[in-house]
Amino acid sequence: MNSKKINIGVIGSGHLGQHHVKHYKSMNNINFLGLHDINPERGGEIAKKYETKYFENVFNLMEACDGVSIVTPTESHYDVAKIALKKYGCNVFIEKPITETILQADDLINRAQRNNLIIQVGHIERLNPALKALEKFDINPKFIDIQRLAPYTVRGTDVPVVLDLMIHDIDILLSLVKSKVKSIHASGVSILTNSVDIANARIRFENGTVSSITSSRVSKDKVRKIKIFQDNLYSTIDLLLERTEV
Repeated sequence: MNSKKINIGVIGSGHLGQHHVKHYKSMNNINFLGLHDINPERGGEIAKKYETKYFENVFNLMEACDGVSIVTPTESHYDVAKIALKKYGCNVFIEKPITETILQADDLINRAQRNNLIIQVGHIERLNPALKALEKFDINPKFIDIQRLAPYTVRGTDVPVVLDLMIHDIDILLSLVKSKVKSIHASGVSILTNSVDIANARIRFENGTVSSITSSRVSKDKVRKIKIFQDNLYSTIDLLLERTEV
């Protein structure tokens, strides 16, 4: 068994990137080499806070690493990941959403497969203790209602609410329903930004399960709730944990 520790780095030290740095720094089974941020002041601040190295040149960081976390704005995910995979042979962990388009995502996946590299996306809600508690039950839902509502903040508005918030619940839904999607009916509206701020999707599966997902980033209160209906069972799950608290 190869016990060599792998070298890891973080690209992007914003709201989420700093937490990647924090947790990598606490892990004993890897070599955390440091971070890069396009803003040297921010990068230097986070590097100093967690007593790690700030790399001024992102390519120097990639060259030294076996794997990198890509925690940059969504619009740059594809370009950064492509360079990491193609030129430097890095395994990559990409914060959600993986890319802006399906074609970009497919290209990254194909590149990783061709080069025997790992590519993973940061959908951590499946690991939420509220959801992990369901594993001991036989879940065969007839109807699932999911709500993820949040007050407005600037963070995340570079993409529609579907990619910012609803994407978590689509991932949760696909993990709960063991069937292929049959049909999707969706609608959304723009309120405060130039893209969709409130969205609802009604998804029907081939096994008969029906789901309704509502996401909003312009709500008064924060809501994280899943309601599951099936024979002899009705369950409400409150997803209380925030990503930044993990």
